[in-house]
Formats: sequence, structure tokens, C-alpha cells
Amino acid sequence: MLFIIIFALTLLLTIYIFKSSLSNEDLTLKIGLRPKSKKLLFYIGGISLFLLSSILYYELGSPFIDMNKLHTAKEKLLKENIIQNKNRKQDLKIFEELVSKSKKSPNNINILLDLAATASRINKIDVEISTLTRILSIKNSPRLKSLLAQAIVRKASGQVTSKAQMLINEALSENPMDPGANFLNGLLQSQIGNEKKAFEIWTKLYRNTSSDDAWGKDLETNIRSAARNLGVSDQVLNKSLKKRLNIDSPITSEILNLNEKDQKIKINQMVEQLASRLTKNKEDLDGWVKLYKSYKVLNNMDKAINALRTTIEISPQNLNLKKTLLKELLPPQKDPNFTPEIDRLVNEILESEPNNINALFFRGLKAFKTGEDKIAIDNWTTLLSQLPPKSQMALELSKKLESIKK
Repeated sequence: MLFIIIFALTLLLTIYIFKSSLSNEDLTLKIGLRPKSKKLLFYIGGISLFLLSSILYYELGSPFIDMNKLHTAKEKLLKENIIQNKNRKQDLKIFEELVSKSKKSPNNINILLDLAATASRINKIDVEISTLTRILSIKNSPRLKSLLAQAIVRKASGQVTSKAQMLINEALSENPMDPGANFLNGLLQSQIGNEKKAFEIWTKLYRNTSSDDAWGKDLETNIRSAARNLGVSDQVLNKSLKKRLNIDSPITSEILNLNEKDQKIKINQMVEQLASRLTKNKEDLDGWVKLYKSYKVLNNMDKAINALRTTIEISPQNLNLKKTLLKELLPPQKDPNFTPEIDRLVNEILESEPNNINALFFRGLKAFKTGEDKIAIDNWTTLLSQLPPKSQMALELSKKLESIKK
């Protein structure tokens, strides 16, 4: 109201002063003002007030406030606070009950899981971490390792600690599709300065993330931050974020609501349905790639590799598929078995990509094992020129080359 009064008075004063033409006469003669007169001061004061009110309007915005909206917003906030306080009291009561139950049944996984979840909601991170650690000692699973890593990172104010990093690596080695572990892996890459890798991990995860996931709110923000650091254009970024899968679909929701055992049964059924469909449509490359990934998630590597072989039959010029098959046939945790299939893959990859690291390594390794020293030296020397000098792989290769040359 004060703003309206000031605005009206100053506007009237301004109109009064300039209502007559002043183009050919002196201002003081026209309106009878004398220097230092009260009338002059009155007019100047009015104009000053007008200018001041205009500046305030410009800086602070409109003074016209919708009191009804303000009152509604205040009531909504109060209701939310009441609900939050009520829920917290309930959670605290449940927490105390679960602590008591866990002491009586220290190996009951269901009680421990409920305790960890409740501790997370009421921000008792130490209890959450100790409870998840206890569960892991009873039952080892990538999901539990992912949850524990997330709790450790939250306690460290968002920093991925060495303990969390170890859990992330273990979870991803057991289940490469675990969303929580992938989110933290992207965060780790970002924190060590590898923004490109973080961007790749997060954009892939974004396409498979539900809006309800704990990390969902931070994911897009992190992606955009990494994109800015990499100089990725808005057009490319928006394209990367466009193909988001509908995780909130009825089928997905049904699976997520099942227990772990029933989830596996349901997923197996879906994968077998896909496999059955592909036997009738053997040229569906995307379908066979999905089948390979599905079998891999289910840890059925024989079927996964066979599906991958089919993709190469459909697309024999696809170098990425051949490189993937080579990695699957020669996993790092097993002693390599150099079959004719592997020799053929290595040769085909190096024909198209002479500096491929994996192919050079495996060709050199086979030659090293069979006593073909010259082939081993040639391939590993080429490989060494592409590796960081102080990397673990470079140091190991240098030792092997020295042993060959002696």
C-alpha cells in the first residue's frame, strides 16, 4: 500500500511540473520556483521518492503479493513438517524395536535389512554401516556391497573412500549392471579427474534409472557438470539424456517388488522368452546383443558367449563385437586357453586395428608360452609404446621382455 501511495503522489507531481510546455522558457520563471524555495524542495523530494520507489521495484520485484497463495504455501509447509516429524517419531520407535530384535537374533537377515533401511532414513549412518557389514558377513551379494559403499560415501560427505572403492569394484565384477555401484563408480572417476569416463558411466546409467532411485536427483546434475568440464555441447548432451528407459513400467515395477529369488525366476523367464523369439528371427542383431547381456547378468557365461558368437555371424565386420568376444573368452581371472577361435579373433582384430592393446597382449602372451620369442618381443614392444611408462601393465611387460632377451 505504501508503494502505491508514493507512486501516485510522485506521478501526480511529475505531471504537474511538466504539464505545460517548457521548450522556450526558463523553468524557474514558468512555475515560479526560486532557488532554495520550499516549493522547489518539495518537487525535488517528490521526484526523488518516485525514482527511489522505481529502483526498489526494479531491484526487489513487484510489491503486490498474493496473500492467499502465501497463506496456502505456509499451510502446506506446516503440514509437511508435521508429517515429517510424525514419520521420524515412528521411524525412531521402529529403530529401537529393531535394535532390540537384532540383539536377540543377530543372524536374522530380514531384521538386519530392516534395521539398516530404518537407520538410513533417520540418518544414523554408523548403525547403517555396521548393520550392512554384519549382513555381508552372513550373506555375500553385489547389492549389499553397493548399499554399504553408498553408506560409506554418505558418511564421508560424498567422497569415495578406498573402502568404498573396493566394495564398488567387487559389486561391479559380480554384477556389472548394479545401478548404485555404477553411480558411485562415476563419482569416483569424476573425483580422480577422469570426467570422460564419469560422463560415459552416468549417461548409460541415466537411461536405466527410475525417478525414485536414491541417486536419481543428483545424476542429471552430475552429468551436466561433467559435460561442462568436457566441453560437450547442449545438443549432444540433450541427445545423450534423451533415450531414458521407462523404469516405472508395470513389468519393471512388478520385478522390483519381488524378493531376490523370485526376481531371478522372473528374469530367467523373460530371457528365455527372448531366446525363443530369436530362434525364429536369427537376423535380429539388437535382440542377440540384448540376449548376450542378459545371460551375462544372470552369470550364464556359456549361453552369453554363444549369443555373442551369433551377433558376429550376423555382423562379421563389427570389430567391437569381436573385441568383446575376445575379452569374454580370455577373462583375467582364468589361465588363458588359446584355441583356434581365439587365434582367429586376434588376427582379425589386429588386421583392422594394429595397435589394439588386448590383441597385442594375447598374441604376445601365446608366443611367450610357446617359446616364439621374436613374436612375443615384437607384439609386446608395440604394446609398451602405447602404455603409461609407470603403469602396472607396463612394468610387468618390461620384466617379461627382459627375461626373454637374457
